[in-house]
Amino acid sequence: MRRSVLLPLVLGLAVGVGGCGGSSDSDPDPSAAPSTEATAAAAPEALSEFTCAPGQDGLWSASGTITNTSDEAESFSVDVYVGPADGQERPVNRTELENVQPGGSAPLAVSGLSAQGDPATCHVRVLRALP
Repeated sequence: MRRSVLLPLVLGLAVGVGGCGGSSDSDPDPSAAPSTEATAAAAPEALSEFTCAPGQDGLWSASGTITNTSDEAESFSVDVYVGPADGQERPVNRTELENVQPGGSAPLAVSGLSAQGDPATCHVRVLRALP
């Protein structure tokens, strides 16, 4: 199954934000703490045949192939962004490729991408969902 959504992406250094606020309890509630458990891992090796280029209408299109080299079905998220890598938060197109079978592959196709500034460079990030 493939889904596309538009999400903000920050390229560059990530900054952690801690919670602020006070409580008179000396023992913090562990259920109130943010989770640090990862839900996905970088998987750039899963992407092949990637191309990204502007069309005559000025909108960009990206395509490639996601390959699952594991022994179990895997799900992938692919973020594509066109613009500068300047650390600013900007829209990204996320495509979800779910349940790619072991040894199988799935086509990636994203179109209608607007450049988010200069230089208009295509960036891609592939994440594998963790169990």
